[in-house]
Amino acid sequence: MRIVFDIGGSILVPEDPDVEFIKAIAYELVKISEDHEVAVVVGGGKVARKYINAAREFTHNETFKDYIGIHITKANAMLLIAALGEKAYPFVVEDFRKAWEVIQLKKIPIMGGTHPGHTTDGVAALLAEYLRADLLVVVTNVDGVYDSDPKRNPKAKKLDRITPEELVDIAMEGESKAGGSGVVDALASKVIQRGRIRTYVVGREDAYHLFDVVRGKHNGTVVEP
Repeated sequence: MRIVFDIGGSILVPEDPDVEFIKAIAYELVKISEDHEVAVVVGGGKVARKYINAAREFTHNETFKDYIGIHITKANAMLLIAALGEKAYPFVVEDFRKAWEVIQLKKIPIMGGTHPGHTTDGVAALLAEYLRADLLVVVTNVDGVYDSDPKRNPKAKKLDRITPEELVDIAMEGESKAGGSGVVDALASKVIQRGRIRTYVVGREDAYHLFDVVRGKHNGTVVEP
């Protein structure tokens, strides 16, 4: 299979870099790459948000602040490159065509953000569509997709299996509210829908066992076209 992993910055670098977690996820990715083609997109997480919030004191330029976030995603991506060692392409990959070339070299391409206005969820979904990936695995700080925000609603129900159309509806509803509940954003959801990309949304605990996740053994949500 060809698999794209979308790894949230907040689980790699919650406050400071989580070295043991990065080691664990790198081990799993190397193990998976022995039998499958692997590409990874890394997010900026809390660190990116801190920088962006600080920049608000100096500028109202949202595109400029997006670029700050993109730089943080690339720093996080370089941490994962370091952990993967020789298995990873040694530089942060900037575009999808280069990612395809790196896969042909039997290396793992690692990407961060690419363009202002695109989250790394969106980048990962677009990469999966471009590469015609068999599977997209979204690793986030929530253990799946819920019908409402589990941080606000203790009765929120985790959804074990949904369609891409249902994912889009949940993402759109989340973005219409401050601090919305969607763990996959609207752009990514729409790309998953149009590309009919099989997607698993899993949490931190499942990330320690990505080798099992790609075989369908996880506690997250399956988005099934």
